[in-house]
Amino acid sequence: MLSLDFLVGFTIFMLALIMVVSMVPGLLAGLQSSGIDYDAVAYRTGVILVEDPGWPVYPPWEMNDKNYKDEIERIGLAVSKETPNILLSTKVEKFFEPGFFSPGDYRSKAIFGDIPYSYNFSLSSGGALIGQTGDPLPPGYGYIRRVVKIKEPAVAEIGYNASYTDEDERPDRTFIVRLNFSQLLDLERGPAYRIDPRTEPVTININTTGYLIDSNTDATLQNVTFWKMDPTRPNPRFTRIPFSYGEENPGLYTLLLDGTPNDLVPPDQPVSKSITLVLQPAATSLFTLDQNSILDIRFVFEETGGDEPEPHTKINGTYLYDYGNVDLPALATGVLEVAIW
Repeated sequence: MLSLDFLVGFTIFMLALIMVVSMVPGLLAGLQSSGIDYDAVAYRTGVILVEDPGWPVYPPWEMNDKNYKDEIERIGLAVSKETPNILLSTKVEKFFEPGFFSPGDYRSKAIFGDIPYSYNFSLSSGGALIGQTGDPLPPGYGYIRRVVKIKEPAVAEIGYNASYTDEDERPDRTFIVRLNFSQLLDLERGPAYRIDPRTEPVTININTTGYLIDSNTDATLQNVTFWKMDPTRPNPRFTRIPFSYGEENPGLYTLLLDGTPNDLVPPDQPVSKSITLVLQPAATSLFTLDQNSILDIRFVFEETGGDEPEPHTKINGTYLYDYGNVDLPALATGVLEVAIW
């Protein structure tokens, strides 16, 4: 009887010991080194930033202004999910824009932690700091570094070209920059090497010097207007897009005439050297364009004064904003550093 009682008691003791031992790791989980946890959070945050485009995707989250940033659910810097480690410069600019995101926004839309982590994000390229946000680094923190590529938007540089000249004596000239979305959004081109006006600004630089008939007399820009056409519809034709042409709005566009900001209907503004137009994705989103659309940006020049005004510029014709005329900048190499504590 003594041996049987001993065996039963010993068995119960061993079962209890096994249960206690199995529970010890869980009891001590909160006492483990916090550095490992911080490293894991930093790694996860780095993955979100460089491998995800964020949400919403289209219209992209970076197009939201400060009044609508609550609609942003996730901050991601990638061009698309198909291009991990390739960041879009417009997303980067919005991410590091001073005062746009609050510390709570970064925690809820990029870090996704239950704990109110402190953070420091920085991006550099070519040894130069592109952007940085967050608190100063403490003695100990979780850390991840990701080598990335940065995609810059295309820029149309339009210099003198005889095919864009008109020697006719009529006083008005119309120069058109045409964007064919079916060509620009060609799916055979990877997202990292695609011109997409829906997510990137359209920048047009026109050197007007060579188009002046008289170097001592400036040309006059009457207006800049936007027109669209859908070739898939019956009897397709260009229609003028309703837009606030008379209001300067850097969130939608920037027009510089010889370096001076103007609205799209400048009051007889003389032009002697250059015209720069930057059309933001927020503007193209208002135009209700799709993959079949054709967008015309029309620069109308008109000479004023006198009963029989004479032309001061010979610029005329249509410039195709496509892969044959517009060069995409090479992808720049950068380093994204994420620190969490």
